[in-house]
Amino acid sequence: MQSPHPFWHHLPPERRTRTARLALKLQRLKAWLGGRRQRVSFTVVVYLLVWSMPLLVGQPVITVFALMPLLLVPPVGWLVYWLVWKEFHD
Repeated sequence: MQSPHPFWHHLPPERRTRTARLALKLQRLKAWLGGRRQRVSFTVVVYLLVWSMPLLVGQPVITVFALMPLLLVPPVGWLVYWLVWKEFHD
């Protein structure tokens, strides 16, 4: 079995318990979920789940309008960046 930490084998055997291993894994999971990328991904997934509920009720138009910012912000941001770059470099 792979050790959960590089110094795991230096711990005394009485401290190498299953609960200690699970606590270490839980601590790593909390640290990973605390990252910015994971928070943004979680927020986008929750937003998609909430706004896909009207599809179940038969209201696709409101779902399309709610999802438009997710679809339009990246291309509009790229367009603004390109126009500003073009303004200062041409």
